[in-house]
Amino acid sequence: MSFMKPVVIYERGEIKVYINQCHNPGKKTKIFAIRRNDSHGRAQLLGIIKFDGAWRQYVTEYETNTKWCANCEEEIAKFKRELNKKLREKWSRLKNQ
Repeated sequence: MSFMKPVVIYERGEIKVYINQCHNPGKKTKIFAIRRNDSHGRAQLLGIIKFDGAWRQYVTEYETNTKWCANCEEEIAKFKRELNKKLREKWSRLKNQ
């Protein structure tokens, strides 16, 4: 399984918010963690992006008591749109085989 490089969605000073792929053995879809590094290099989990069968698309589950700026939310939405686009393209190819 190949993992994507972390995608930085916000950076200011020593604080960095990024998305990285998590290990998800035996599953058809990928899971991504949204994390925040502080000045001491500790990574705090802010939420996850995963596929939801009821919605038939990737969704975000945020941790409680997290705060989000508009830029971060826009970058997360853009990331999910790209994931969902690739997934639908894959489904289309499978359907046409």
